[in-house]
Amino acid sequence: MVVQNLDEVLININRIRGVKDSLVAGLDGIPVTKVDRESSILSATTVAALGAVRELTRTVRYGNLEQLIVETEQGKIVIDEFGMDHVIIVLTEMNANIGMIRVMLKKAISDFTNNQ
Repeated sequence: MVVQNLDEVLININRIRGVKDSLVAGLDGIPVTKVDRESSILSATTVAALGAVRELTRTVRYGNLEQLIVETEQGKIVIDEFGMDHVIIVLTEMNANIGMIRVMLKKAISDFTNNQ
């Protein structure tokens, strides 16, 4: 049941123009929705990076981390925590509307959290 709901969250996110792919991982770095070699590596490294950036924001007393956006030459990676133990990882194209993705991500997380 939970996986279906998570799948629905990802389907809605993947419909946004410019989104290449998305997945949900646990804060332990293990993918929840897609389990293959690439997803496992992406999940583990993303959660490690998220932990490092979270510690950085605490160390410099810059507040709690809300969302992490990594820009590369091929696109962006948007990482958002939800619940107590999950992250959503969204891979985008260069021309993706990050503002729209952020709004839809917040809505999807809110809808999922409220339905639990």
